[in-house]
Amino acid sequence: MVIARPAFSRAVPLLLMAGAILLLAVVLVSLRFANQTRQNSRDALEAAGLNDRALLLFSLVQDAETSQRGYLITGEEKYLAPFKRAEALVNLQFTSITSDMRKAGISDVTIDRLKRLVDDKLAEMRKTIATKAAGRDAEAVAIVRSDAGKMAMDEIREIMTRINAVTSNISFQKGISLDNAARWLLISITGGAVLLVVLVGGAVYLAAAHARQLEAARKALAEHNEMLEVRIGQRTQFLERANRELQSYSYIVGHDLRAPLVNIMGFTSELERAAAIFADYMKKPPAARDALTEKIALEAVDVDIPEALGFIRSSMRRMDDLINEILRLARAGSRQLSQDRLDLAALLAETVANLQHRLDESGASVVLSSNLPLVVSDRLALQQIFGNLFDNAIKYADPSRPALIHVSGAVIDGTAAIEVADNGRGIAERDQERIFELFRRSGLQDRPGEGIGLAHVRALVRRLGGDVAVRSVLGEGTTFTVTFAADIRSTKGRGET
Repeated sequence: MVIARPAFSRAVPLLLMAGAILLLAVVLVSLRFANQTRQNSRDALEAAGLNDRALLLFSLVQDAETSQRGYLITGEEKYLAPFKRAEALVNLQFTSITSDMRKAGISDVTIDRLKRLVDDKLAEMRKTIATKAAGRDAEAVAIVRSDAGKMAMDEIREIMTRINAVTSNISFQKGISLDNAARWLLISITGGAVLLVVLVGGAVYLAAAHARQLEAARKALAEHNEMLEVRIGQRTQFLERANRELQSYSYIVGHDLRAPLVNIMGFTSELERAAAIFADYMKKPPAARDALTEKIALEAVDVDIPEALGFIRSSMRRMDDLINEILRLARAGSRQLSQDRLDLAALLAETVANLQHRLDESGASVVLSSNLPLVVSDRLALQQIFGNLFDNAIKYADPSRPALIHVSGAVIDGTAAIEVADNGRGIAERDQERIFELFRRSGLQDRPGEGIGLAHVRALVRRLGGDVAVRSVLGEGTTFTVTFAADIRSTKGRGET
């Protein structure tokens, strides 16, 4: 035992040092991938901005051409206002995008050609306007009919199409790079967490081995030194000191190694949220983007991700409860599914009966369609799915009217589609996908919950070979559509979703 104690004393500091080095490495790798994510996001946003400004330049030229034609037809000065505005802004707009076009890989030849075409087109329009103003209408019309302006516009349009293709490709490539960086970031965090768990396990193993050695020493002392009171007293003091050291080491291991693990795991949720915001922005076509969504995307990259990294040591408050919920979800995901022949009408009636006390308390009612189908699926999973949906409908009922939940469904091409519609508060459009994410909630947070229910529903439905979708209008109600294999046996051999 005396020999084992120094070995234990050396092992624990080594484990602590290894844990600290590992944590530092994970943080450095995370920062590297976070920087890559931010740079890729900036590049994609710059490409999208270039495309928008190029389209604005083209729009100015088109406005000028429309204004020219209006003046040639009517001879009224009021039609020249758009032309004058475009004439004043075109050069400024072209100058503002020149450096960005070069940065995006647009050749100087193309840029110069575009500039000449725009200048030529403006010159042609100035000439026709001046000719018209001088009273030479036929000459002005002849200039237009020469098709020189049309050919210039056609070539300008072709160059703008190429610019759009280049910027779209940059956005696409940067989006792929962003996804890869985020994926590797999550992998590095998960790998670090796993290694930290291994270190904790090793420390616990050493502590347990040391405790066993202590117990063996106590027995040896009791058996061999019963008559030597002084020696027993000395040995007892030694053992007490060793026990205090063991407690101290256990505290250090539990505190210093478990805290980084909790902080890192907490960081992943915030990072996923920020990445999802930017991914949603990037999926939108340029025409659907606005200043607000761009601002939110930039904040996700420039503020949320660095802030999440900065708070990596301060997110311990709720992690124990969240880990328990994740474990519960994982256990549900690994459970062997049964293949029960089920009458959905009877199963849902039973589910409603289990919630009857809550329905009575809230004044809510459930209407089950008379033609709900028969299926072969897992009874427990379906009870949990629809139990969660009914519970949500009751919980988030509109206080201005009695809650009404209507359930209908049918089997189409081997897929059961069940709709659960309510007249509750409704869900904002921006939250209708996020509500299925783990620990995400929407709307007024005046009801208890951890944001796990709908994530659990989606996980179970996908195991049954389907999915769940939502459509909702604020203030009117929400409809969840649950689809799953009408016969779960048909999913065997393809793997569960």
